This record gives sequence, C-alpha cells and structure tokens, in this order.
Amino acid sequence: MEKNTQRKKLDFGTFFKSFLGLFVLLSFAQVSFADLQLNYIHFDPAIISAGDEVDIVIQYEAQNAPFDSSKIGDDEYSFNVKLEADDDLTEKYILITDSRGDDVKGTLYSGEKYYKTFKVKVLNNAPAANYEFKLVGQWYKNGNALDYTEELTFEMPVKKEGIILDISSITTNPNQVRPGDKFVELYTSLENVGEKTAKNIKVKLSAQEGIDPSYSDNNELSVGKLASQESKDIDFTINLDDELKAGEYTLTYTLEYMDLDDNSYTLEKNISLLVKEKPNLVIEKVEGEGLAGSSSTLKVWVKNVGEESAESVDVRVLKQSSQPFEFDFRSSFIGELEPGETGLAVFDIDVLDSADIKAHDLKLVLRAKGDTDEGDDNIYTFNRRAYFTVTGVKQNSYVYVGLGLFALLVIGFLVKGRKKKHEGKK
Repeated sequence: MEKNTQRKKLDFGTFFKSFLGLFVLLSFAQVSFADLQLNYIHFDPAIISAGDEVDIVIQYEAQNAPFDSSKIGDDEYSFNVKLEADDDLTEKYILITDSRGDDVKGTLYSGEKYYKTFKVKVLNNAPAANYEFKLVGQWYKNGNALDYTEELTFEMPVKKEGIILDISSITTNPNQVRPGDKFVELYTSLENVGEKTAKNIKVKLSAQEGIDPSYSDNNELSVGKLASQESKDIDFTINLDDELKAGEYTLTYTLEYMDLDDNSYTLEKNISLLVKEKPNLVIEKVEGEGLAGSSSTLKVWVKNVGEESAESVDVRVLKQSSQPFEFDFRSSFIGELEPGETGLAVFDIDVLDSADIKAHDLKLVLRAKGDTDEGDDNIYTFNRRAYFTVTGVKQNSYVYVGLGLFALLVIGFLVKGRKKKHEGKK
C-alpha cells in the first residue's frame, strides 16, 4: 500500500499573535493535520541565540475530519508527532536532543488540547538565520504504526550568534615593515562579540614563506577565557627574510576554543601585512691580489638588488688586528644606486711582509640611506665578505742594491789591481 503524506507550511509572519513572557506565540489559524489541528507553537527562550538550549512547545487538538473520523475517540488509535530537521543548515547547526517530546498516549478526544515539548540545542557557532523543522505525525492502531503519516513545516528564528571571535587589524613596530627586518612586533586585539563565553582559547600564527617567528615556539599563545563583549590584547614577534619581495602578505590567525559545554571549535582569521620596498646591497665582484711586502689595490663592485633606490652608498673595510694589511682609507664612497645598478669601491692596500700566501677574508660593511623621495629615511647596513689573495713574497730590493755595490767594489779592486800591475812592469 502506497504511503500517503500530507505537508503544509506554517507562515509565522502572517499568523504572528503576541509575545507571552519568554515565549513567542504563533497562531496557525486552522492549519492542521488531517485529523488534528495545530493551534500554536512557541519557543523558550523567546529570543534565541546561538548556544541556547530551546524548548519547542506545540499545542494541538483532535478534530472530527469529515473524510476520516474513526480515529477520534477510538481507544484503539493514538497519535504521535516527531520533530525532524528540514534543511541542511538545520542539520549542521541544530542538535535535536528530544525529537519525540512528551509522549501523548491513549485515545484522542475531540475538543481536548494536547501539548508536546521538544528540546533542541543550537550550536555555539550557528549563524543567525531561520532554521527549518518539520513535524511528522504518525497514527498508531493498537500500538502498531499505520502507513498514513502527515507533515507540517515551521521555522525557528535564531536572532543572535553565540561565540563570535574577531581579530582587529594589526599594528606593527616599526610602523613600516621592510624585507630583512627582525623582531617585528605585531599587535592586535581578540574580542568576543557574540553572546556566549568562549574558554580554553589558543591563538596560532602562521604566515607565507619568508616570514617566521623570531623565537622558537613563539607562534602560539594561550588566551584563556573571553566572556561576551570581552577583549584581550595579543602580540607576536616575526622576522622577515632579506630576499623577501615588497607587497601584501597574509597572516593567518588560527583560533581554537571551546564553549561552556566543552564543544571544540576551530576558526581562521586572515590579516594583511604590507611589506614596503627597501634597497639591498650585495657584492657582485671583487678583484684584489698582491705580494707580501708590496702595495696593491682592492676593487669591490656593489650592486643594489633591492626594489628601492639606495642613497649615499659607501663601503667600509673592517680589518681585524691580526690581518697583515694597512689601508690609507678604510671607506670608499659610491653615491646613489638605483635598483639593479652597480657601483665601484676602490681601496689602496699595503700588504705586510708577514702576510701568509693565501686568500684573506675581509669583512665589509655596506651602508646606504633609503629613498627619501619615498619617505624612507632609514639607514641600512649590510655585512658582506671579500677576499684579497696574497700570491707570493716581493723580493727585497736592498739585497739587489747590496749585490750591486758589492759587484762594483769587486770590479773596482780588480781594476785597481791591474793598474798597479801595469805600472810595475813599466
């Protein structure tokens, strides 16, 4: 036998009657199951927020329907109503804790009013919306369900969201963040703008490649509890890679928290971080070699591989006391370098006699000012390396002078000896 189902929609806007204390009273004005009339439905609490436990109370009465009145007043028949979710939103965010309500057993009599109370739990992360339910009416004869069922649909309005954790925009120290900056402080505020308390809140920060925590295990904070409308300040510290390009980057704050019923939730909030341009100076090429005990030249080509002009570029050699070199001037001024431009720094260098024959590692400090036309007055320093190779030892010129003088003396004695011998023969 084919199952027969009758379904009707309840319109709250049309049949709204009045508020009764904490209840919302809705009239259904003769809208009924085939054999029963549903008089009204109300909710406790009347104004529902996410996280609430709600009683849904319905009132119905038996009617002697002209097409089938045999069930009314017949003690062999009873009627039961079951509450079910009627859309995906309700399935996801509403937990029906009592779907059958207070069971009404026995014979239904015409004119008598019957009540059923169903219980549902609105999850704390449920959005404000109208949630759809259906009442499925089932007749029983001598305890056995009949094939004939009837359905009615209605909506339950959730007016306010429960736990709403929000992160305000961040501020940074320094105010302008640039590639290569270390220990950049990120300040923001975490606020619960919902109606319910959140507890065991943890905040984890993650970012795109090239942005990392300044310290190990520095990307997670425990916030604790936030009541409705309460806020707490949170801050993290990050480092930016030297080679990071300027642009807008995404910082992701992952929020893990629980409601007061120990249900767990996870939420992600994305905040933009603007990274400004800066100059970036590198050593492109180095030329320099000489003999121990000689003078030579060290040439250093410096290139701006950054995205901003570098003003007042100069190169300084930091010589260790043990290194066998002397410089007339340890600084060489280059001037301005546009992005992609290369400049030359030249140093006159005296190699001491004690210098070992090898490649000597020299530390260079490259300094530049930011592009003032772009409002960048920062002074940037870059620690780089250069190598000067001692290829051998310069021969001592005094030895050659001494040998020359000795040769002249020998020649002089030989000449003088010949003269005396010649004079003696005469």
